[in-house]
Amino acid sequence: NFMNFKNWIVLGLIAIVTCVAGNSSLALAESPRFSDNGKQAISDKLTGLSWQKGDSFQETKKGMSWYEAVDYVNRKNKEKFGGFQDWRLPTMDELKNIWDETRPLRSKDGAPVGLPPLFANGGSYYLWTANERNLDHAWYFGLGQKEEYFNLKELGDLEQGVKMVRSSKKSGKKP
Repeated sequence: NFMNFKNWIVLGLIAIVTCVAGNSSLALAESPRFSDNGKQAISDKLTGLSWQKGDSFQETKKGMSWYEAVDYVNRKNKEKFGGFQDWRLPTMDELKNIWDETRPLRSKDGAPVGLPPLFANGGSYYLWTANERNLDHAWYFGLGQKEEYFNLKELGDLEQGVKMVRSSKKSGKKP
């Protein structure tokens, strides 16, 4: 009986150590994926992309149409935002890749947005993408529930914003 009891204790300890190690490795897998590069951008080591830490709404305090979003990105490239000139609108898939419903950040209206903690709180709930539906429409992403919508490019009626993205490769840096 003592031998069976001893075996159960050993098995129990192995199970506890395995569970604790498993949980800590999950936490470690998430935290180093994103890093703040100190230049108003967040680097995603998994995808090789750099993201604007905030978004256009945090800067301009207003929503914008898709055309205004493209103009915003062009202006930021001329200003060498974060030291780079190759920022662009993200694709729908790129935005979906950084989204996670368990993340704590909030939009300008206090709604959960599912962005990693290193990103800035208080931005747009809806973000324009580079994906176009046809000549007159473009897709935007709802950060609250991983929503995909399209709208006329000339409308910004839901206070859509921009979260710019670029490849983290050094080839985009210009003197």
